[in-house]
Amino acid sequence: MVKVSDRLAAWLRDVGVGRVYGVPGLAVDPLLRALGGGPGVPEFVQARGVESAALMACAEAKLTGRPGCCLAPPGADVLRLLGGLYDAAADRAPVLALVGADPVPRRGGGPAVRHLAAVCVYCEEVSGPELVGDAFDRVVRAALGDRGVASLILPRETLAAPAPPALSGPYRPSDFAELSGSSDPSGSSGPSGSWGSTGATELSDAPELSASSGPSGSWGPSGSRGLSGSSGQPDSSELSGSPGPSGPWGPSGFSGLPGSSGSPGSSGRSGSSGSVGSSGFRLRSVSVGPSGVAVDGVRRAAEVLGGGRAVVVIGNAGRAASGQVVRAARLLGAGVATTALARDALPDDLPYLAGVAGPLGSEAAAALLRDCDTLLLVGAEDLDPALLPAPGRCRIVTVDHTPDDCPLAPDAPAVRVNGDVTACLEALLPLLRGGPDRGWAVRVERTVRAWRAAGETRAHRYFGTSVNPRSVVAELSERLPERAVVTTDSGTALDWWTRHLRLRTGMRSLLSGHLQLPGAAVPYAVAARFAAPDRPVIALVGDGALQGGGLNELITVRRHLDRLAGLPPLVFCVFNNGDLNRLTWQRRAAEGDPLIPLSAEVPALPYARWARLAGLPAVRCDRPRHVGSAWDDALGRRGPLLLEFVVDGETPPDWATAPATNGIRPKAVTRLLGTAG
Repeated sequence: MVKVSDRLAAWLRDVGVGRVYGVPGLAVDPLLRALGGGPGVPEFVQARGVESAALMACAEAKLTGRPGCCLAPPGADVLRLLGGLYDAAADRAPVLALVGADPVPRRGGGPAVRHLAAVCVYCEEVSGPELVGDAFDRVVRAALGDRGVASLILPRETLAAPAPPALSGPYRPSDFAELSGSSDPSGSSGPSGSWGSTGATELSDAPELSASSGPSGSWGPSGSRGLSGSSGQPDSSELSGSPGPSGPWGPSGFSGLPGSSGSPGSSGRSGSSGSVGSSGFRLRSVSVGPSGVAVDGVRRAAEVLGGGRAVVVIGNAGRAASGQVVRAARLLGAGVATTALARDALPDDLPYLAGVAGPLGSEAAAALLRDCDTLLLVGAEDLDPALLPAPGRCRIVTVDHTPDDCPLAPDAPAVRVNGDVTACLEALLPLLRGGPDRGWAVRVERTVRAWRAAGETRAHRYFGTSVNPRSVVAELSERLPERAVVTTDSGTALDWWTRHLRLRTGMRSLLSGHLQLPGAAVPYAVAARFAAPDRPVIALVGDGALQGGGLNELITVRRHLDRLAGLPPLVFCVFNNGDLNRLTWQRRAAEGDPLIPLSAEVPALPYARWARLAGLPAVRCDRPRHVGSAWDDALGRRGPLLLEFVVDGETPPDWATAPATNGIRPKAVTRLLGTAG
C-alpha cells in the first residue's frame, strides 16, 4: 500500500532534492522509512542536531542551486531548527523545512507554525492526506520563487495514511518548467543543468577567466537566473547518478505568486522618472526582461557609466553574469570587488579584482569605493549599504532582479535597471565606451598589487614558535586542489579567508554571509562532501566554533567514514588559539588598545587527539616552518582528516590595525565594533 510519505519522498526527488538532512522522531518516522526505500527517493542524512541539519540544507542549496531540505520532529527541535533556517533566510537560499506536527491540531496552528512563520517566506500546516499535494506544490514554489525558507508541517497520521487516488499519480516537475517558460525537459538550457535519477545536479563553476585571457563570450546560459549559490554554467561531469527526466528549476519559474518578491525572468515593474538627485542625474527605474530591453533606460545607464570612473561590485545575485561583469570592467577600465557571498564568482588572479567589499573586508576594495566617482552594482543585494559613498559623492547604476533586491535606499539617487541580470548586462555592454584616459585602471591595478604584496609579506611573518594564522591560509592557497570547495567560519578564520585565500577558476566558497552564524563551517563542509563527492572540501574553523557544535558533526563524518574514505580529501582545518579571537580584536579595536589581554578564553582541547579517539585521521602542527608540509600531508590523503594548527592569537586582522580617516573609523566598522563585548 502506497502511503502519503512514499509520495512525498518521490516528490522531493522530482523537485531536485538529493538529500534530506535531519534527526529522527516518532512524528516523522513514516517519512524516514520512505526515505530509506531505495534509489528513487532522496537519501536521509542524520545530523547530530537539527540546527546543523538546517545548515547542511542551506549549504547544499547554495552550492548546487537546487532546493536544500531538512527534517525535524515537533517540540523543542523546532526552536533548535530556527538558527540554521535564519541563515538560509538571510542569505536567500531555497530551503524546504519539513516538520512533524503535534498529534492534536490546534486552532490557528500549533507552536511550530508560530515559530516558523517569522523565518519562512511560506509556512503551511496540513490537516489531511488529500491536501498534501497542493500544499507541497505551494511550498516548493515559495522556496524557489522567493529564494528563501518554506516549511511544510505534517502530522504523523497524515504521513502514515494511505495515499488518496488524487495523489497516486507521479508529481510533474514539468509543471514548474512550464511556468519558467522552458520547453526542454532535460534542463540543458536551464540554470541548474540536468538532474540525475539520484537527484544530483552538476555544480556550477566559476567562469573560465584569467588575468591573461579575457572571456570568449558570456559565461553560462544567456537566460540563466541562478539561485542563491548557483554560479551559472554546469560542470563537465555530474556529481553522481545518470541524467533523468527532471526539468530546469529557478526563480524565473515562479513569477506572479502571492507573496513573491518577484521573478528575475518576469517582465518586472516599470519605474518612472523621479526627481533629479544631488549627484546631478535623474533617478530612474527601468525594467528589463528576457523578451525585450528598455533601450532608453539601458542607454541612460551607459551614459552614466561612461561619464566617469567606475568600480564594479558584483553580488551574490549577479554571479551568473560574471563573464559580463569582466567585459564591462575592461571596457570601463574599472576595478571589481565582490560581496562575501560572491567571493568565488571571479578568480583571484584578475589584476583588477580588489577582494571582498565588506565592513571588515578588503582594504583595496574599501579604497576603491572611497575614491570612485561612478559605481555599478550588479546583483549586489547582499552588499552592506553603509559601505557606499555618501549621497552626492558618487553616481550609481544598479542592476537587480527586482526593485526590492536593490541595496540602496528607495530614495537614493541612482539609475536602476531591473530584470534578468545577465540579459541586462548583455544589453548594456554594446553601449559602453571606455574613455582615452586609462589612469583609473592603472591606479586600480597598482592598488590591488600593493594590497596583495602586503598580504604576502604579513603571511610570512612569525614571532617566536607560534604559527602565524595568516600563513595557514596563504600556504593552503598555494596548494588548493582544482575544483576545491572551501567553507569558513565567522571568527578570525573569516579574516584570513577574506585576506589570503586565492581562488582559481572552478573553485567554490561557502560561508554564513549575513548572519555569520558561528559553527556553520563544519556542517557546510559535511553537506559539500555529500553534494559534491568528486571535489576536495576544506573547512576553515576556529576552535571556539568547533567546540560550539562542530565537534558533534565530526561524529556524523565518522558515521559515514567507510563511504567517505575513498573520496577526495575532506579537511577540517582548526585554528587553535585558545580564544574567541575576533571578539578579542573587536574589543581591542573599539578601545584603541592592542594590549587588552585575550578576553574570551576557549577551554584547551587537543583537537587532533580528540579526532583520533573518534576514529578520524588527524595531523597537528605547532611549528611555523612546518605549515606547508602539514598541508601537503593533509591534501595528499583521501577521505576525512582533521588538521590542527596551534596559532598565534596576537596576530591582528587587517581591519583591527587599519588607520582611521581623520581620526574617525569608517561608519560600517564603527557600527560593527560597537556591538563587541
